[in-house]
This record gives sequence, structure tokens and C-alpha cells, in this order.
Amino acid sequence: MKFFIGILLAFSVLAFAQAPQNILVYHDVQLGYGTAVTTAISNLWPSATVSAHNGNAASFNAALNSLGPNWDIVILECWYNNTNDIYWMGVNDLYDTGAAKIFASTWQWTSGSAGQMTLANNMGVSGVSNISSPVIPHYVWEAGHPIVDGVSDWNWVDPGLGILNARFTVSNATPVTGWTASPQSGQAGICVANDGSSVISGFTPAYASQGVAIWENILEFMWGGTSLTRSTWGEIKSSF
Repeated sequence: MKFFIGILLAFSVLAFAQAPQNILVYHDVQLGYGTAVTTAISNLWPSATVSAHNGNAASFNAALNSLGPNWDIVILECWYNNTNDIYWMGVNDLYDTGAAKIFASTWQWTSGSAGQMTLANNMGVSGVSNISSPVIPHYVWEAGHPIVDGVSDWNWVDPGLGILNARFTVSNATPVTGWTASPQSGQAGICVANDGSSVISGFTPAYASQGVAIWENILEFMWGGTSLTRSTWGEIKSSF
């Protein structure tokens, strides 16, 4: 029994010691915001190859096509520029085939014409309602989830935009945060997609007060969300 547990722990450590090799990022860097995602990646995985594209859909699309299924993580944090030139259906293909872990957030879920809502539907979101001014509170719905671990401040700012964030109605995505103090239909924020490791978000970490910390949590969850937590370890021990 002890031998089995030791082997289990050894495989767990080995699996999550390896950092992702290839990370593709589309993000908007404007008005003093937008670098939290790349800062978080650098903090977590300094040896990873990161292809980051600031508002440049053409270069992002070229990079997406260059490695295709060899991307480990693909991130789209779109809050400023028009996103209709992004190859959303290519990202959707990676999601549908399980080739990459996807983070997706955009201000054009409903107004976009390039497959934005197709990706949302496939990730487990059935409806979207845009949030504009004023800034409203954001709340943790699943306090024990790794995405919210250690984050004490969910405040955010309006960089001077029209559409700021989005409320989600989910089909089979799992909400972790939301726009009401307790879970309500149509009010989801950050959600774990229906593949169990990708994330679709109506909350924009780019201009959150603790943006880097939130991004670190999201990335660690996406890459190693099934690692042995204390509760999981307790369940393993109790099963013997």
C-alpha cells in the first residue's frame, strides 16, 4: 500500500514539474493595462517559449497556424481592439480536438462575426450579456477553487471603454466567480470550460486590481488543475 502511494506521488510530481513548452497569447496592451498575463507566464514558467501578440491578429493567426496542435496553451484576452480578424475557428478546432488548453475572453462575444460565440458555445456558455459602465463588484462563488486561491481583492477599473466585461449563462461550463454575491443563472464570470481545464471568462484580469495573481492562478489551474491538493490527498488516504 505504501509502495502504491509512493508511486502515485512520484508520478504526480513528475507530471507537474514539467512546464508547458509553447504558449500563444493574443492580448491587448493599452491605456496602461494588459501585461498581467505575460508577467504571470514569466513568473511561473520562465523557460517556456511565449509567442505574444499585442492587438495584432495577423501575426497571431500566423503563429497559430505555424504550430497548430503543438501549442500547449492558447490565450485570447481581448478587451480593446476589434477581434473579427482573429482566426477564432482555428482556436475552436484546437479546443474541440483537445490539442491545447484555451483561455478565452472578449468584448465581442455577441457582436463578433468570426466565430467568437461558436467557441463560447463549445466551451459550455450558452448566453452572454455585456457589462458596460459603471464598475460593479465581482464575487467568488467557489471559494475552494484554485483559480481564486489567495486573491483577496476582486476590484477592477474601467480603462475608459464601452463594453467592459460579460455575464454568462452556462450550459455545461462550471462557474467559479460571478457578478452576484451568490450564484444566480445568467451571472457567471470566470468559468471552467466543459473540458475541465480550459477557462472562458466574462471577467477581464487585464484591468483587475490583482491581475497578475489572478492570471497565475488561472494558468496554474489550466496546466495542472488535477494536481494533488490537500483534500484530494485526504480522499486518497481514506480509500485504503
